Amino acid sequence: MIPVNRYNYPALFFEKSLCALETALNTAPAYSDLRAFDPGPGAPVDERYAAMPELTKQMIRDHFPDGTVPGFRDVEEGLLRGEIEYTFTGGTTGERVVNIWNRKWWDSSEASSWKLNARTARLEYPQKEAKLASSLNVGVNCEEDLPQEYRTVGRTLYLNEKISPVQWQPRHYARMARELESFRPVILEANPSLLARLAFWAADGGTELYSPSVIVFTFESASKIHLEAIRGVFSSPFISSYGTTETGFVLQECEEGFLHQNIDFCRTDFHPLKNMYGGPELGRILVTTFDNPWNSVLRFDTGDLVRLHAAGECACGRNTGLIAEAVEGRASDATFTTEGGLITTAALDRELAKIPGIRDYQLEQAGRTRYELRLMLKDAPRGVTAEARRALISLYGRDGDYEIKETKNILPGPSGKFRRTRANFDFDLKELFV
Repeated sequence: MIPVNRYNYPALFFEKSLCALETALNTAPAYSDLRAFDPGPGAPVDERYAAMPELTKQMIRDHFPDGTVPGFRDVEEGLLRGEIEYTFTGGTTGERVVNIWNRKWWDSSEASSWKLNARTARLEYPQKEAKLASSLNVGVNCEEDLPQEYRTVGRTLYLNEKISPVQWQPRHYARMARELESFRPVILEANPSLLARLAFWAADGGTELYSPSVIVFTFESASKIHLEAIRGVFSSPFISSYGTTETGFVLQECEEGFLHQNIDFCRTDFHPLKNMYGGPELGRILVTTFDNPWNSVLRFDTGDLVRLHAAGECACGRNTGLIAEAVEGRASDATFTTEGGLITTAALDRELAKIPGIRDYQLEQAGRTRYELRLMLKDAPRGVTAEARRALISLYGRDGDYEIKETKNILPGPSGKFRRTRANFDFDLKELFV
């Protein structure tokens, strides 16, 4: 594990780390069995963290509802007083979980993350905001078309009430364009896959779209293909925000394009992949939350692969905390070369983004040397399939068996989010890491 002093943490960070550890082990029921792993108060705090097993979604499910609630608080009373609510995360069956969610802490975490980018740091929190995501993730869910007033809550307009963009008809795209113009949000928070669909529609029809002060990408990592499409119709600056329902806002992209840790609200322990799989600069992060009065999250595995900033310093001047170049995709979405090397979703995306005409894609590794790539195209020049094949060969190996098909649409998964790469065989995630 890379030592935390690489990240120039202040003394207060270690004090918060110690408080979070002691609170979890001594007052949250889910962690009572983990006390046996603790080397004790006499050991350095980083050593104590390193000795702790990670928190998994299965552990949260097993101890719900009060397992991760610290300080012997009463969940039923918290629900009755409106201090907390139950929030459902997306994902596959194995990833779904119900969490204790405290809005006050969540909003404070987001407000803190805004300080990590010069554009949002200039804004007062909160701001008038529009959201574009699957209704399975945020907002209201309805098969019927809902009027704007039914999709507006306080300062926030939810542009979409459908679970999938496959349900969008021309009237839905036109409605989004009209509502952006009339509502005029300061912030547009969007799933980049969905915003790209709106961008493609606008570009195809020559429709101008209102550009807010800032576009914040969340819910998934942005494809370079989609970023280019969005940049073609919006003049707004882009910011990527990374976090989870369990951990709040963990990383925020600065104006230089790097992701910075929200150190006032979380601790991140970086665990590298083995060198043969892309380490030591590529790995996972285990997140511990600070000061959440209702949910004690200790070393939670977010499931994503993060690439550290090679230099460890950023031109923006914010050099306290972990700095990452990118979130490369979910570890469970890794695919492998014919020789067993690991390929992240972002690595494939970088290659396919070089090929004009591709609007979306999905790659399934059907076997150790068999790959099936589906391409969503629009007015693509001749030779796209051949170029895609060359890209796959350069990434995965000359001895691979590659099948490439064109498709009219790429569908999201059961969570409403898109899974663009996956290996259709079992592999042990733990074996990938040091």
